[in-house]
Amino acid sequence: MVKYLREYRFYIVLFAFILIPVIAIDTSTRAPREYRFYDKVIVFITSPIQVSITWTLDQLASAFQNYVYLLHTRQENILLTDENRKLLNAIAGLRETEQENIRLRKLLNFEEQTKMSAVVARVIAKDVSTDFRAVRINRGENSGIRRNMAVVSNEGVVGRILRTTEHTADVVTILDLLSAVDVINERSRARGVFEGLTDDTGILRYTVRTDDIQPGDELISSGLGGVFPKGKPVGVVSKVTKKPFGISQDVEVHPSVDFSKLEEVLVITHYETDLMSPEKAVEKSK
Repeated sequence: MVKYLREYRFYIVLFAFILIPVIAIDTSTRAPREYRFYDKVIVFITSPIQVSITWTLDQLASAFQNYVYLLHTRQENILLTDENRKLLNAIAGLRETEQENIRLRKLLNFEEQTKMSAVVARVIAKDVSTDFRAVRINRGENSGIRRNMAVVSNEGVVGRILRTTEHTADVVTILDLLSAVDVINERSRARGVFEGLTDDTGILRYTVRTDDIQPGDELISSGLGGVFPKGKPVGVVSKVTKKPFGISQDVEVHPSVDFSKLEEVLVITHYETDLMSPEKAVEKSK
């Protein structure tokens, strides 16, 4: 018996695979009858197989759906990420434009409050040398800018024009070692000359030891020399050291302008002083 089963096992298995579906179909008929004995046997044998096949097909379908869903989600994420990047760039550009408009409005208000003609310029380069503190602006001779013209910002005095080309100009700042600005202490009216010392500090020279100068005092331009208009902020006294001997005192000053954040400036091409000639004074008194 075993010999025949081994010899004809292929045909037996083939017959079983053909017979089982036929019987399974027969057992699934809607005819109102009770299960026969062989029906129950077939159902018992085929049920686990059907369950396995159904579970496998469900898992494959679910995996395929998840793959398609994840693929679409990934594509949507890529599109959303790209759109988000564009929006962030646009927002950053709008913020920068807003900040620039604020700075320019301050410059224009500064110009309106002062009787002067000026050219708005943008800082395009800064000198990296520790011995020469200067910046370059994007306006030059074609805009009416000439050497020794005063350069200011809404914060205060920046420097003066050193040299020019048709489209650019170099500005030597008040922090340069060779720069000097005649100033007045706004509170006590003590006078001195502001000179550059470091990248963010200056000193007040030619002050008498008895001058009333205290930390926190604001220094403004005196108008002497004809370069800078009178009354423009130059710096704030940060430290005062009175020597026990001599006639002078050491005064450190922090500039009013933050040169590390300087972006736009005003080049003063013409300004009117408050000083009047004797003839005008006589006319005004009449």
